[in-house]
Amino acid sequence: MASILKKIFNVLNADLTGRSWHKEVVHPYFQSLIYFGHKDPTKCYWEAELTIPGSQDRVGVTMQGTPQGPTAAEEAFCRSVLADLDRLFQICRPAFEPEFSSWTKQPLPSEWRAAFKLEGFSVPSGGEPIEKWEVTYLVESAGHSFTAVIESGKAQGVQIDG
Repeated sequence: MASILKKIFNVLNADLTGRSWHKEVVHPYFQSLIYFGHKDPTKCYWEAELTIPGSQDRVGVTMQGTPQGPTAAEEAFCRSVLADLDRLFQICRPAFEPEFSSWTKQPLPSEWRAAFKLEGFSVPSGGEPIEKWEVTYLVESAGHSFTAVIESGKAQGVQIDG
């Protein structure tokens, strides 16, 4: 039954123009990866969900790519991000603080996990942290997700959904 539903889902979500496609692969670190290909190579990317170490929470990860899969440097980047979530938040904190206060009418708590839940991040080109990438957190008290745009290792701005 699940196989039939999957086939129906794939048919309903197919790009009938033939410009894009997707494939699922198994990877030793990322486990289930989905590649979204496109005739325009700049629009190709991978998606995965990773488990946060020491937790059952999962986060979404996206990265540009080729059909060959993520590189060792991109995998290393993901490992380093998930290994130190406090450091990750500290990169975002200067950009988040004024937005958090504006949206919630409260100061940002000293314990960031009380207000922010990591939803996902993108992997910078080549896994190089100085390149542009993004990190998204759900802020339940604001009813929105906050996305920090990181470039040269610093948060350069924030996008608020909705």
